[in-house]
Amino acid sequence: MYLIKLSAKLVYLLILHTFQNMSDQHLRFNPQTMHYEVVYKKHSRWRNVLYVLLVGIAFGLLFILLGTTFIKSKDVRKKEHDLAVFKETYEKAELQYQQNIELLRNLELQDRHLFREIFETDPPDTTLLSNQLLEESQNNSHSAEFSGMLSLVKARYSKIENIAYKDAIRIDFAGYFLKNNADYIHSLPIRVPLKEGSYSLVSGFGKRIHPIFKTARQHNGLDLAARAGTEVLASGDGVVQEVPKNLAGYGTMVYIYHGHGYYSLYAQLLESKVDPGSKVSAGDVIGFVGSTGISIGPHLHYEIWKDGKPVDPIRYLLTVDPKEYLEMFKVASQYNQCLS
Repeated sequence: MYLIKLSAKLVYLLILHTFQNMSDQHLRFNPQTMHYEVVYKKHSRWRNVLYVLLVGIAFGLLFILLGTTFIKSKDVRKKEHDLAVFKETYEKAELQYQQNIELLRNLELQDRHLFREIFETDPPDTTLLSNQLLEESQNNSHSAEFSGMLSLVKARYSKIENIAYKDAIRIDFAGYFLKNNADYIHSLPIRVPLKEGSYSLVSGFGKRIHPIFKTARQHNGLDLAARAGTEVLASGDGVVQEVPKNLAGYGTMVYIYHGHGYYSLYAQLLESKVDPGSKVSAGDVIGFVGSTGISIGPHLHYEIWKDGKPVDPIRYLLTVDPKEYLEMFKVASQYNQCLS
């Protein structure tokens, strides 16, 4: 823009100077021809010619600058459009990438916990891949250049390939284990104790506000809100046990031993359908949702115990869809008021 203004000013000055120099010519009577003739001062004619040439050159430069500034070629416009589309697509992909990292992190935590519990060993890779990806994403979040974007996409693709390779090894190992230990897996309490779509997770494991006493107390399970009378399902194969005597306020309960130190407890039931000593399979109906203990509404209070200690049931829900699991994990992590 500055060059355009400068060129326009130069053209104006040259034109003005040309007209001013026209005063260097005058008329003189020639007695021989009996006519008035135009007489130029010495060198003025060539000087005027030079001024005209300079004006032409200045006009040419001005039009060139205007053309390159305001009149873009079809190829340039196409490239700019393609770049804008790429940036928009990249921003959307970046948002989805961040969401996937969060999902991956929670699935990894669940995976590691179950690996230790089921296989009694740590997973093959001891570093959380989601942490690596998140750190790389934060380090490259300000890379807006086209070349920087491409490099970042290539690096992430390579990292994802690495994740896929490691997960393939882990899946092969898990598949071999499951194939040879089917009875053990079926006995683990890894299923949601209510049918899909019939419940809503309200509160999770840990310190929570008691609904009646309004004080912070240890909450040893999950509170799954559901309509009174909703069927409650066994979360794994096992044998129904006598209910522990020290669980006051739990209402009607079912207590199942799954073997390998695992127990599952289903409380606040409207009624129980099984008796101590009964064998149950995963998915069998063992009772109905109610509110028979110290609670503020119909729900299932669900606990898992391992080797005599309560553990977080959210870590054992293997049959839940990953996206649904992420939402449940978020709710279970909140400090709020439980239902019982």
